[in-house]
This record gives sequence, C-alpha cells and structure tokens, in this order.
Amino acid sequence: MKSAGSPADTGAGRPGWLWLLVAVEAAALWGMAWGGSGTPWPAIPLWVAAFAAYLGAAGYAARPHRAASIRRHVWTAGIALRAGAFPAAPALSEDIYRYMWDGWVQSNGVNPYAHPPSASALEELRTAWWPLINHADVPTIYPPGAQIAFALLASAGPAWWIFKLGWLAADLLVARLVDRLSSGRSALPLLLYLWSPLVVVEVAWSGHLDPLGVAPMLGAVVLAGSATVPAWRSGALLGLGAAVKFAPLAALPALFRQRGPGALAAAVLLPLLLYAPYVGAGPALFDGLRTYADLWAFNGGLYRVLERLPGHPDLAKWIGASIVGAIALRAAHRRWPLERALLWTIGAALLLSPTLHPWYLLWVLPFACLSASRGWLLYSGTVFLAYTGRDAYIATGAWPEPVWLTWLIHGPPLALLAWDGWRGRGSQGLARREAVAGGEEGREGQDGG
Repeated sequence: MKSAGSPADTGAGRPGWLWLLVAVEAAALWGMAWGGSGTPWPAIPLWVAAFAAYLGAAGYAARPHRAASIRRHVWTAGIALRAGAFPAAPALSEDIYRYMWDGWVQSNGVNPYAHPPSASALEELRTAWWPLINHADVPTIYPPGAQIAFALLASAGPAWWIFKLGWLAADLLVARLVDRLSSGRSALPLLLYLWSPLVVVEVAWSGHLDPLGVAPMLGAVVLAGSATVPAWRSGALLGLGAAVKFAPLAALPALFRQRGPGALAAAVLLPLLLYAPYVGAGPALFDGLRTYADLWAFNGGLYRVLERLPGHPDLAKWIGASIVGAIALRAAHRRWPLERALLWTIGAALLLSPTLHPWYLLWVLPFACLSASRGWLLYSGTVFLAYTGRDAYIATGAWPEPVWLTWLIHGPPLALLAWDGWRGRGSQGLARREAVAGGEEGREGQDGG
C-alpha cells in the first residue's frame, strides 16, 4: 500500500490531469491548423479552449510538490504540440513566403533590399508561391541576420517546411535557455513557454522567425550573469538577436552599465558588420523599414490613446519613443538585470507601438514565463483575438478593428499589469516566490516595472 505522501497520491508521479489538459490544448490547436482556420469561426473558440487548458496546466504545475517531477512530461508534451501543428501549411499569416522570397532571390545573386518582390526586374524569378507574398510592393524590412538565415535555408530549397524547421530548432533552444535561467528549481517556466498556445501557433504552424532572434538574446542574459565570461560575448549575442529584429537594442543602456563598453561595442558593431554584404542596395537599404515605420498600423494598444492627442500626426510615435527611452535610461541608472531591462523596454515598445502583431509578444514571453508575470501571460492569450477580422480583410481588403475588440485585447492584460505593479507583484522572480512558498531563502527577483 502506498503512503499518503507518495508521488502517486500527490499527483507528481503520474500527472494524469496534466496530460488531460495538454490533450485538450492539442485538440484545439491542431483543430485550428487542420480543420479550418476561419476567423472568427472556428479559430477564436478553439483558441479560447486551448488557452484555458494552458492556464489550467500552469495552475497544476505551480504547486510546489509538482514543481520538479513533471519536467520530462513538459518536454514530451511540448514537442508533441509542435509536431502536430508543424505539417500544416501556414494560414493566418503569409510572412513565411516573404522569408522564402528573400532567401530565393539571394540564391540567385539578387540583393533583397534593392527591389520589392513586385519589381519587373525580378519577374523571371517569380515562383508558384509568389502571389502569397504580402506587401509585394515594399522592399524587405528584415535585418541582415535574418537575411543570412533566409539565404542559408533557401539554399536547401525554398519550401516553407524547411524554414519552419529552422525556426523550430531555435524555438526549442529558447525553451532550453528558459529552463536554464530558471535554474532547474521549477518546471513551471518551462511549461509556460513550451506549452504556450501563442508559440505553437506562431512558430510551429505559422512559421514566424522570431525565436531565431530570441534565442541569442536569452543567451546574452545567461552570459551576463557570469562574471567569468568576457563581457563582449554577451554583447555579441545581444547584437546577434538585434540582427534578426531590432528589439534587443532597447536594452543597450542597461547592457553598457552592467557589462561595460566592450559589450556595448559588440552589440552595436555586429549588426552593422552583417549589413556589409548588402550595402550595394545604397539608399534603398532601409526603404522597407521607413515604409513600415511611417505607414503600418495594426492592433495598437496604448498608441490608440496617444494618437487622439491634438498636434502633429507623429506626436503619438514621439511620445511612445520618449517613454521607451526613459525606461531604457532608468534601467541603466538603476542597474536593472539585463532580463528585467529587456522585458520592460521591449514590453513598453510593444505597448506603445502602432503595430502589435500577435507574434511580436514572443520577444517578451520568455521573460514573462521566468517572472510569472500574469499580465504578460494574459496578453499572450488576448493578443490572438486581433485575428478576428482576418476573414473580413480577405473579402474586402479592409481589416476591421472595432473599439470593443481593442479594449478586449488590451484592457484586461494592461489592467493586470497595472494591478500587479501597484501590489509589488509586477515581475517577481520565480525563485523568490518558491523560496517564500517553501520557507527557504531565494535570490532576489525582479520587481514591478
């Protein structure tokens, strides 16, 4: 007979409820990928079911006696979630076809910054999937680190499954780094990342490249915590992440204050050096980025409030950039740990940006998982509702964004972030929470931003 305190009785040894919850999440997410991706129906109800199961699994895993015993189950189920969504062709976004195009033209000796895909000079390179490229009249916006990855993957064949394999490898590396940064004390941060419906949908199904930049950014955080590693290495990894998307550059002041000028120089110089093979595009090198910054707007949160202020049309962008800059300087002045600086500088930029696509949250999600930030985790669920108008956009060319939907997407997570910040729970470290729960002394974590 088993004792009352045995793992079987507590649920730690055989987490049947955990597997039931992941089965519900898998059925919902795979149903989206394979059974029709219409928005709002059936994608939104299926998403709600998947996210509810995810929250239930997180609640199950958060209990102290289950913290360490479920790690193997978390990895197995996380990989299974991805495996079920991976073979489905992307349907909610066409970004992967732009990645493929940029890699394809490079394999044919063409600079991707020099011409938009619609240019007549590239007509002979058009493929069967060319009509799926979005914003074909705009040159690429992706930095050189991403372009190099596109070229390497395209050399194996311009197929979406090859590109998704590359992003999935980076995604699993992100999960490994999340587990390492949590110091192995709990499987909860790992579960929060590996089982995140947002990651499964946006990476395993839609094939967004963001883990390719998130992985080196997290590597920079790992190295920044080691006094024996040369400072320039953490800077180089942060710069490598910024060479995929520019988001990590927001933490440069904190990097300089924490790791010194060598780290800062490496973070800045690496992206610049990677641009060298593409400078032949001349002034067109940043045409795509200028178009993105000037014209694109989608699912803005706090930006929607700022843009109602009277004055210059760009006033909201100036105010938003000033707030992000102020947070970056405060992070440096107060010597915030690099992970906290990245969470709140990138997070503030997302909240104040005129464009917040669901996959942009992947840049703060690992830090939200590590800090158990309820507001950011909730955001990873509500942000998917931005897809609600996709069917209407396909039919009419206009993406409806009613006010009620904007409030539903942004209101609850912003309110929870504000509440937790006011109560001092804004981004406490998991180690500190576990120490309080277990009566042990833990390291000091992050506090509210």
